[in-house]
Amino acid sequence: MGQRAGVYHLFDDKNYQEVDAVIRPGMPLTMAGTGEKVRIVMFASGRGMHQRLISMGLDVGSEIEVIRRGAPGPFLIATGDTRLAIGAEMAHKIMVIPVERKI
Repeated sequence: MGQRAGVYHLFDDKNYQEVDAVIRPGMPLTMAGTGEKVRIVMFASGRGMHQRLISMGLDVGSEIEVIRRGAPGPFLIATGDTRLAIGAEMAHKIMVIPVERKI
């Protein structure tokens, strides 16, 4: 009682706050399929990883496409004209939601 299952770090509009694991939105990037387009909604990590992802051009709200899933090897993702390789551990900490397709 009183213990949290885990603490995750939510980044939104440059604000930083800790949130309980039970309210984290989305799914890990590792669950997205090849060719799927997703939007980043949260990073389940610390500030260091968040800053590293920002330096790579990724932040909350970024839309990305999974080009190749890991296992073995890194995830290959695309954002705009940029292709990035991300390790499975980092990909698991990037929380995403599917981008709705226009009909």
